[in-house]
Amino acid sequence: MIGQVVVWIVIALVIAGLVAPNEALTWWRRGQQGRRGVEWPSLAEAFALPGGEPGEVPAQLPAETDHYLVYLSGIGISGPEQLPVFETPMVERLAERVGRTTVIWDIYPYSPANTALTQGRRLSRLWRRLVAWKSEQRLGAVAFLINLRNAFQVLVSVDRRYGPVFNWAIAQQIAAALLRHGYVPQHRKPVTLLGWSGGAQIAAGAAWYLSVLGMDVRVISMAGLLGSDPGLDRARQIWHLHGDDDLVVGLGVVLAPRRWPIFANSEWNRARREGRLQFVSLGPLKHTGKGGYFAAGPLLPDGREPRQATADHIVQVLVDAGLASDNFAAQPEI
Repeated sequence: MIGQVVVWIVIALVIAGLVAPNEALTWWRRGQQGRRGVEWPSLAEAFALPGGEPGEVPAQLPAETDHYLVYLSGIGISGPEQLPVFETPMVERLAERVGRTTVIWDIYPYSPANTALTQGRRLSRLWRRLVAWKSEQRLGAVAFLINLRNAFQVLVSVDRRYGPVFNWAIAQQIAAALLRHGYVPQHRKPVTLLGWSGGAQIAAGAAWYLSVLGMDVRVISMAGLLGSDPGLDRARQIWHLHGDDDLVVGLGVVLAPRRWPIFANSEWNRARREGRLQFVSLGPLKHTGKGGYFAAGPLLPDGREPRQATADHIVQVLVDAGLASDNFAAQPEI
C-alpha cells in the first residue's frame, strides 16, 4: 500500500514538472510573439486587471523617489494581493525604515501574468481551499502543494530552455509595478530586486531583461536559492545575505553546480571575481520557523528580534551603497 502511494506521488511530481513551463509559454503565445523583447508597458497595461481586463488608471501617480526596492516573496505566496502572514511584519518594517525609496511587493513572482492561484484558473477553487487551510494552519502537508507548485516555477526560471520566456514575463510584471508606483523610465532611477529564498532566482532571471530597459539594476539575495543565471551579468551589484545556521542555503549550492569553483567562467563566479558579488552574514539565523529571518524570536545574543536583524542588514546594505537612507538612524545632536 505504501509502495503504491509513493509511486503515485512520484508520477504526480513528474507530471507537475512536465507542465510547469506551460504558463510561461501560454503567456508568450497570447501576446508576445510579435515583440522583439521586453519593453515598457503602457499605463493602461500596467493597471490592467488579472486576465487582461481593463483597470482604472489613476489621475495622478505616486511621486517618484530616488530608489525603488522590489520585494519578490518566497514560494509560500499565492498571489500579488497579500504577502504570507509571517513575512508581512518584516517587509512593513523595512518599508517604514528605508528612506528615499519606494518599496514594492504587489507582484506574484511565480506567475508570468501576475495572476493569483485563486483567480481565473481551472483549479482556482482548489487553490482557494489550500490557501484557506494554510492560513488556518490546517492540513499542512496538503497546503504545502502551494509551495511545491511555486518551486517548480523556480525550476522553470533556472532552465536554459524555458527560463528566458519566464524571466522575460516576470520582468514585464516588475516594469508594470514600477510604473504603478511612480517610476519614470526616462529618469532611470536605480532599482534593487530583493528576492527571498526562491524569489532570489526570479530576481536574478529578471535582471537581464530589466537592464535592457535601461535600468540600473541590483540584486539582493535574501537566503536565496538561485543558480548561476545570465541575469547576474547585468546586475551592477549582487548581495547574497544568509544566516549562519541556514542549512537550506547550503543545499542551494549543491543543487547549482555552475556556482561551484570548477566552473570559473560561470556568471556567478565571474561576478564574484569582479567584486560585484558580496556575501553578507546575518548571524545565527535559520531559513524558516523560530530563529528564522522573519521570526519574532528567540532573541539574538545582541537582544534583537531575528526579523529586526534581517531588516537592519538589508537597510545597511542599501545605505552603504548610497541607494537609500535610514529613517530610524539616530540624528546627530545639535
